Amino acid sequence: MNLLFEIGTEELPAGEIDGALQFMAEFVRARFDAARLAYGNVQTFATPRRLALLVTDLALAGETVEEEVIGPAARAAFAPDGSITRAAEGFARSRGIDPASLYRVETPKGEYVAARIVHAGEPAAAIAATTLGRLPAAIPWKRSMKWGWLTETFARPVHWMVALLGEQVLDVSFAGIMAGRSSRGHRFLHPGEFDVQSADSWLQQVRAAHVMADVQERRSVIADGVRTLCAERGWTALIDDELLAEVSHLVEWPFPLLGTFDEALLEVPREVLITSMKVHQRYFAVEAGPGQLAPAFAFVSNMKVRVPEVVIAGNRRVLLARLEDARFFYREDRRRTLSERVVDLERVVYMDRLGSIADRVKRLTVLAGALCDTLLPGDESVHEHATRAAALCKSDLVTGMVGEFPELQGIMGRYYALASDPPEPAEVADAIADHYRPRGASDAPASSNAARILALADKLEAIAGGFALGFAPTGSADPYALRRAAIGVIRTLLDAGWSLSPARAMELAWSTLPDDVKARVKATPEAATEFLTGRLQSLLASDYPVDVVDAVLAVVGDNLPAAPARCAALAQLRADAAFEPMAQLFKRAVNIVRKAEDENGWTASAHAVAPALFESPAESDLLSALEQADGAVSNALAAGDNLEAARALVALKPVVDGFFDQVMVNAPDPAVRNNRLLLLARTRLLFLQFADLSRIQISV
Repeated sequence: MNLLFEIGTEELPAGEIDGALQFMAEFVRARFDAARLAYGNVQTFATPRRLALLVTDLALAGETVEEEVIGPAARAAFAPDGSITRAAEGFARSRGIDPASLYRVETPKGEYVAARIVHAGEPAAAIAATTLGRLPAAIPWKRSMKWGWLTETFARPVHWMVALLGEQVLDVSFAGIMAGRSSRGHRFLHPGEFDVQSADSWLQQVRAAHVMADVQERRSVIADGVRTLCAERGWTALIDDELLAEVSHLVEWPFPLLGTFDEALLEVPREVLITSMKVHQRYFAVEAGPGQLAPAFAFVSNMKVRVPEVVIAGNRRVLLARLEDARFFYREDRRRTLSERVVDLERVVYMDRLGSIADRVKRLTVLAGALCDTLLPGDESVHEHATRAAALCKSDLVTGMVGEFPELQGIMGRYYALASDPPEPAEVADAIADHYRPRGASDAPASSNAARILALADKLEAIAGGFALGFAPTGSADPYALRRAAIGVIRTLLDAGWSLSPARAMELAWSTLPDDVKARVKATPEAATEFLTGRLQSLLASDYPVDVVDAVLAVVGDNLPAAPARCAALAQLRADAAFEPMAQLFKRAVNIVRKAEDENGWTASAHAVAPALFESPAESDLLSALEQADGAVSNALAAGDNLEAARALVALKPVVDGFFDQVMVNAPDPAVRNNRLLLLARTRLLFLQFADLSRIQISV
């Protein structure tokens, strides 16, 4: 038996439909599982005017289960004469059973009374009606609305509902609408109502009413149709996955179409044309060849039309107006260079007490120079290009094009830098375009050194300023996207292979803040450093165990690029049978040295281990092994061979074992004791070249 639930509405926000469908499926699964109601698949469907789910192979009722419930101790449940006490009666009453059904059971704690309770499964119709009745109000929307005099809220007004278990209509209501079997087809091709015969027939009936309810089917029809139309002209459609998902939620009966526009408009940068088509019109751009846009656009009609040329002409008129505006902005913006626009940034406020965007540009220029001196000392070319790009990188914010298309900031800066008279160097223009990267998880970091320096400066300055003003992220609140900035810093450093610790990075950024801000900060640079380190831990922990990440980060210091490979080697080493015994030996050595330091004030002296004080061959063996391993570990790490370094450490286990078996560290003679502590301290230092294994969680 199948179950159907359809919510008919006015046009839903396309960007929220996928999330709503996922929630609906999870909601129904959770409640059916809790009710022990078996089912096959939970399928979801959606169009701009409906959300629906179809549950297949639903059981007739929930599973009946028996449960043994333990009550009070037998001595408290039965009187000496065997009669039932008030304690037993209260227990039986609380469980809704006859006291006479109680029986004795033996438990580890002694003899107790118990009862067997049968939980009968509810009929599927009752479970489904209750679940579906609560579902509409539970769907989370970014914005919900009320309509009429109702108190219920939903993304858009609800006009009809269908709730069928097989052919049976379920008693479900929401927002004054009683569910029935009456549904509706396409708004224009089948505007009337029709009765759904059963849950099994719904999908075929809505298709007959010109509604393609399967979201994936609509996406395939759109993508394949657009590609075919373009291929017929020798062109290639640029199918943007995000746009495809949105467009598929804007139509119920998709009909792809292809239009063209004046080739002269191709003088506008391709990013502008693509963005204008996508953002304003939900059109797909078309390429005539690799990297070369065709004067064409693909779009999707909500129904098949008899005269496509009329629809294409109407859409062309709308698009041409948009593209003409874009061409106007592009021509007007180039009348002034980016250098001339810097003064306009003084009128744009950045953040409270951090001044204008012009003030920020000055800080970025200083910070970019400091980062060059730290990361690429002596590279005058990168220093010149990075600082020049820093001075110009925000000028496109006050152009007409970026005002119309904020998504193009940086990208337009590159075009305008190259269009200056004289043009800016290509390295400067590329750094302006790439300094926002990575813009998200799927975006790669900047690729040139000048762009990397500027990208670091941009993000580090934002983090320092945000923390200084008390805008540190809290919970899910991160209004200035500082988490994304921190991830961008880490990814850029790792991608470039640059050694810069979070503490040093934040020190450089903090030094550029205005004096009055530093005098009244609401968070310390140490807090910002901890935040940056936490992002690094989170990034690595997505690929490696948390304790492995902690062990590596405790020792890598400035050498952040070494962290991923070191984590990979340590994670692989954990699978070795010899790892845990070795880690335990290391922890033992660390604990002995730490105890001497904490309790006795002992410190590792500047003197080397004295072989003359050895009393056991195990001490000589350990010193010899440490000296040999020290060179092997250092050479392996210098060569980037983390696994070889790890193997050199693992090879120490038999020698360290022998030391602990044959030697008493806390010898009566202070000189001998100190010498043995020095051996363990040297062992600790050797391991800490690779990782702090004391942070690794091992089984006991």
